[in-house]
Amino acid sequence: MVIDTALYAKIRKYKNNGVSMRQAAQELGISRNTIKRYWYGGHTPGERKAYPPVNDSPEKLAVMDALKKYFEDNKELSRGKQTVNAQTAWKALRDTYHVGESTVRRYVQELKQQDPQAFIPLDFEPGEVIQFDWCEVKICLKGHLWKAPVFCAVLPYSYDVFAMILPNSQWSCFLAGHVAAFEHFQGVTERAFYDNLKSAVLEDYGKNAVKQERFKLLEAHYGFEAVFMNKASGNEKGAVENLCGAIRQIAFTPIPKGDSLQEIQKEVTRRCLEYRMYHKIKDRPRPILEMSREERPCLHPLPTKSYEACETVEAVVGSDLTFRYDAVKYSLPLEYAGRTVTLRVFPYNIEAWYKGVLAYRHIRSFVKSENQYIPEHYLPLLEMRPRAMRNAAPLKFGLLPPELEKFRSKCTAKDKFEQLANILLLARDTDASLLLAAVDYANKTGVPSLSKVKLYLETIKTPDNTIVADPVIVQHQELDQYDVLLGMEGDIDDWCSGGHFEDRQ
Repeated sequence: MVIDTALYAKIRKYKNNGVSMRQAAQELGISRNTIKRYWYGGHTPGERKAYPPVNDSPEKLAVMDALKKYFEDNKELSRGKQTVNAQTAWKALRDTYHVGESTVRRYVQELKQQDPQAFIPLDFEPGEVIQFDWCEVKICLKGHLWKAPVFCAVLPYSYDVFAMILPNSQWSCFLAGHVAAFEHFQGVTERAFYDNLKSAVLEDYGKNAVKQERFKLLEAHYGFEAVFMNKASGNEKGAVENLCGAIRQIAFTPIPKGDSLQEIQKEVTRRCLEYRMYHKIKDRPRPILEMSREERPCLHPLPTKSYEACETVEAVVGSDLTFRYDAVKYSLPLEYAGRTVTLRVFPYNIEAWYKGVLAYRHIRSFVKSENQYIPEHYLPLLEMRPRAMRNAAPLKFGLLPPELEKFRSKCTAKDKFEQLANILLLARDTDASLLLAAVDYANKTGVPSLSKVKLYLETIKTPDNTIVADPVIVQHQELDQYDVLLGMEGDIDDWCSGGHFEDRQ
């Protein structure tokens, strides 16, 4: 019989008062065996009986051995979100051993207890280490949600963080992330910790990792030592247990919005600085801001010249006046058609160079197949082939200033693309700011058109292309006598009749 604490207290009280077991059993209404069990305090309520260990059955031992072999065979292939677990192990073994999933989960838990993972807490000095990693986040670009790679960095001493949104995780973006992070922290640490990123590691991992040659140049330029972690050994880094999770919460919640990656990056950087300014890590001696200020003098100074974070490739400009990079077309002026240009690809921009001259600098497209047409590049062709204006893709989808973009969306005329082309042609003989002001005026009418743009330009410009001054001149009356009048006492009519108020008509 199981008793509660109150009944146990009564039994022990009877014992201390010299009452017999028989009498206690009669008065409490329970058996003498129960009284005897608790009489001397050898047992307490809720106490469980200790059972001797039971030897595992041969069937269980066979399954346990199979599980050990399964996890060992998949250790090298298991990484990130594709890590093997109890469920995948059960699926692999269920046909051979006819065992349930819950049983396999219990066996896997026992295996973990047999070989527990332990690590030594690490502590770093100011300016000693920086940790880098990649993660994936959601951003709102031009009103649409996208997944984007983010290069993350943290200083383990102060817990100061940095994050940079990039088009991809390839070499040029990997490099740009380093340059931006060091400039954000205003210095370089002695060592940098990495997972085994392909951008930096040629082969092997951990202490046996073979570095990429171009990564060695980055390492030498900034004067730090790269240290690569063993696989599945995040504890070796020793700072933020989940840097990606922390960055998502700090810089990407709520989801940042913008019309370009640069605009979104400004908001991300602001959030990182705000985190540094106001946050304090639990169990840390001081806020992040104070520890960051203490760490800054311990960082090595930045090199005189920043490492140029770009990729250089060559591309041929086609007959449609575009070159292609990363599944996106970028336009160039007519004189470069058929030429081979040199591209300098930065995270946010692409520069096209020809014989040492910059042909054009494009904002890099984040969305695949979102071609970057500049309508002005096609004006000479459109003049020669005016019938193509109605269906010209550069006029339909090209990049335009906000005023012209609004004109394109609000104009309802069938020939609106012809009108748009003619407005662009006006820019050859008209100041750009003046032309955009005219387009803005036409947009405000609700139904913009080329004729309204021209009307505005004719109204405010003279033949020599200067703005006409306002001909209306307002002459102000002298108001001194009104001030005197307000200070007078008596009849105002008497004062006026005395000739003090002049007729100014």
